[in-house]
Amino acid sequence: MGTIAKIMISAMLMSSIGMGGCASKEAPRKSEFPDNAFVEIPSEYFVSCDEGGTVLSITYETKDYGGDKKKYEKRALIYLPYGYDPDSDKKYDVMYYMHGGGGSEEELFGELLSNNDSKRLVDNMIKNGDLEPCIICTPTYNNPYNGDATYCCKNFWQELINDLIPAVEGQYNTYCEKTNKAGIKASRLHRGFGGFSMGAACTWWVFENALDYVGYYLPVAGDSWALGQGAGGSRPDDTAEYLAEKVRDYGYDWEDFYIYCGVGTNDNMAGPNMRPLVSSLVKDEYSDVFKQADNFADGNFFFALREGGWHDQNTVHRLIFNGLPKFFG
Repeated sequence: MGTIAKIMISAMLMSSIGMGGCASKEAPRKSEFPDNAFVEIPSEYFVSCDEGGTVLSITYETKDYGGDKKKYEKRALIYLPYGYDPDSDKKYDVMYYMHGGGGSEEELFGELLSNNDSKRLVDNMIKNGDLEPCIICTPTYNNPYNGDATYCCKNFWQELINDLIPAVEGQYNTYCEKTNKAGIKASRLHRGFGGFSMGAACTWWVFENALDYVGYYLPVAGDSWALGQGAGGSRPDDTAEYLAEKVRDYGYDWEDFYIYCGVGTNDNMAGPNMRPLVSSLVKDEYSDVFKQADNFADGNFFFALREGGWHDQNTVHRLIFNGLPKFFG
């Protein structure tokens, strides 16, 4: 083989591996999923489980990405499933879940060592086989240099990719073999992001800006603010067109990501903005990127209406119970 041919092959290999030595080829798409039909949670799922996971705290360094790049330390909570062994070869999917307005990283699981409804729910989902053992990270968008929640959520995707994912997935047993961008992209179908209310707006911004790095999305009771606050209700068609074009710009179609979203029928805060956006997203002209289906083997989008649900944690629990197994079940 000539010298020029060897150089060309070497360059191709380096391009496919990327910096840090992690292949950039993504994880394969799953072929089997539970049905998307929305069901209520059996009451026993809120009873303490004898195979409960552990909630820990981690800190990591980040910066004010939307401003003057000041560095600071942040805290996030980590749920490790029962039986997690740092010395084993078992790898875990990771779900990142963002709190709502006025909340903190403790909104979902509470303080360390607590055993609230959210934790008992996830414990029992894993014990009963509804959900594969997975890691759940609950961060905060709060920024000491800017108290504007919209600003913080809009810019959080940069913190997620550059700081939080490396801090979490570089420490625990995950599918991310290298925490550079090539490694994060290669493991995107083992990673989800979701959130409630303001955290749902954050989720849509992550979807818009970090689709290369996250494959699953669970926005609960919140629309996309890509074109302005509440634009899912005031400009649903424009917002849907914008989001569809963003997906196409990535070179992706409906087989490359999944969205399980929902809202309560009594939610007069988020419902009037979320429902119109969903109606626009599932129009025929966007079916190449948002394909509504009763099972994710046939599509990538599902909208759940919780009958009688309000803008509260009860609705969050129902969407977690129904949505997470579609990602990591």
